Amino acid sequence: METDLVSRLEQAADRFVIPRRMNEGFDEQALLQLQEEIDRCGTAWTGATHVPKRAALILAELSPAIEACARLYEGDMRQRIQEAGLMVSEAVITALD
Repeated sequence: METDLVSRLEQAADRFVIPRRMNEGFDEQALLQLQEEIDRCGTAWTGATHVPKRAALILAELSPAIEACARLYEGDMRQRIQEAGLMVSEAVITALD
């Protein structure tokens, strides 16, 4: 179960970040799926004393990766990706709280 949870998180992170890195614009559906997977992890880890190492690495790298992607864009698209980064960061904080 834990491995599946982390794999789903990793896949959702890749589906959101990699296309942004490839300058393919913005995908609202991929962002929503990433947030859902982060929330799913948070629910599964409620009361846990630790999270899986692989998940911790994914979550720690999300915000810097999204911010780096935003720098590839200009104007409204850059702002939208930066806002998405803040939303993801807040979801991670909530999941780990």
